[in-house]
Amino acid sequence: MKRIIPVLLLGIAAPAHAVGTINQIYIQPSIASLHVNGSDASGLMTQVGYTYHFTPMFAADISYLSTGSIKNIAVSGDSASISGYSISSKLYFPATYYGSFYGKLGFNHTELKYSSTAITLPYDENETTTKPYIAVGGMSYLFPSMAVNFEYQYIGLSSNNYASSIGAGINIFF
Repeated sequence: MKRIIPVLLLGIAAPAHAVGTINQIYIQPSIASLHVNGSDASGLMTQVGYTYHFTPMFAADISYLSTGSIKNIAVSGDSASISGYSISSKLYFPATYYGSFYGKLGFNHTELKYSSTAITLPYDENETTTKPYIAVGGMSYLFPSMAVNFEYQYIGLSSNNYASSIGAGINIFF
């Protein structure tokens, strides 16, 4: 009997906790500005992620991001791209019944690939780094299980290189 009561309490508490959780997946295309070796260029970045809500205002977020090859950054004939993943905490600030603002703070593990064929000898550079990153955004509900979000994020890369992006995406709750 002493063993059955904790099992019954756990069985009652687990579904009650599951009802209160909100899982969320998202896809977010963005315009990314890549600053490499003192020069800037822009291109498309895609980010996909998963958010787990511990409370209505606090969540954990993991995501994967990637850019295509962005051409002509410093000189004609060079290109760069980034890919990586992040883990962060996300804090929501409700604005209205239909939306909220949020901030993310976490770590981003990113690989920067840079290549140049503008000089006589081709030059390739791969740098991997893990640095803190920040993001701020807003979310507005379209349906009870779907929302649109707008987000700006700053990602520090190796050396003095960085990427920043602004994008909009679709969030699906389940």
